[in-house]
Amino acid sequence: MRMVSTHAAGIDSRPAASRTMRKLPIIDVHMHAYPADEALPASLVNPVTGKPTRLKDGEEHMQACLAEMKRLNVVKGVVSGGSGDRLAAASHWRETAPDRIVAAAGVRGSADTPLPEIGALRKAFESGRLRVLGEVTAQYAGLTLSDSKYEAYLSLAEEFDVPVSVHTGMGPPGISYDPCCRGFRASLGNPALIEEALNRHPKIRVNLMHAGWPYLQETIALMVVYPQVYADLGAIDWGLRRPEFYAYLSALMRAGFGKRLMFGSDHMYWPEFIGMAVEAIDSATFLTPSEKRDIFYGNAVRFFKLEQVAERKTH
Repeated sequence: MRMVSTHAAGIDSRPAASRTMRKLPIIDVHMHAYPADEALPASLVNPVTGKPTRLKDGEEHMQACLAEMKRLNVVKGVVSGGSGDRLAAASHWRETAPDRIVAAAGVRGSADTPLPEIGALRKAFESGRLRVLGEVTAQYAGLTLSDSKYEAYLSLAEEFDVPVSVHTGMGPPGISYDPCCRGFRASLGNPALIEEALNRHPKIRVNLMHAGWPYLQETIALMVVYPQVYADLGAIDWGLRRPEFYAYLSALMRAGFGKRLMFGSDHMYWPEFIGMAVEAIDSATFLTPSEKRDIFYGNAVRFFKLEQVAERKTH
């Protein structure tokens, strides 16, 4: 997802907790890759810490993310390379770290970011080179997952039992004025708008990225009616002020979705957000150790149908 800042009005200004280290495995279901030779914007500034990035290109970004994953015991990462000609970026991550990376096919469908060629995508799903459809950023194209433009892709996901991860909720301030995303509307992030797609494709498993924030009631309603719908906490776990994030997370837990919420960082250009996202959930005193384990690991294993990873014992 192309974002330079997230929920800036509600950013928590506290520094990342670099001390965070977990003994149990973590799966990050919301990661992003950039082409190895693509220069990162020189003006990039971490929207939480205010510090400029030291990473020069997509290759350095990948290596920094893999180092963070190893440090934090993130044993699997679901990585989207973006849509159009950026699809290869996720495959590069998978080739570099095949035991750690699950490559996903980003999908948008705007004029400047066309949909991937359906035949090539079919071959990638057949071979297992790509195992997830998403991030589907229909909202950035002024659409929703229920739009007919995505029908062939949802049918393909259903055919190959490939899970679908769709952007929901908000985007960065001013995004609808950006030439890339003139069709973006906050209202299109309402998870209720994907219901028609779920009805037309009852076999697809859908991950609501960003857990539908701030559309709490609509997110709850959709997850009650459609048990194949899960949600990840990407970006809201580091981008919201802590009281707001905890209020939203605790509401979803009270509604009974502790077995369907998944850890995601949505680190975008900033690998340090992986650790910050881990720390936010680790510090949630209202979650039991068992609930944290489900969010960090168990729920993603079930949703993405991943093999169990042996727990690392540390002393």
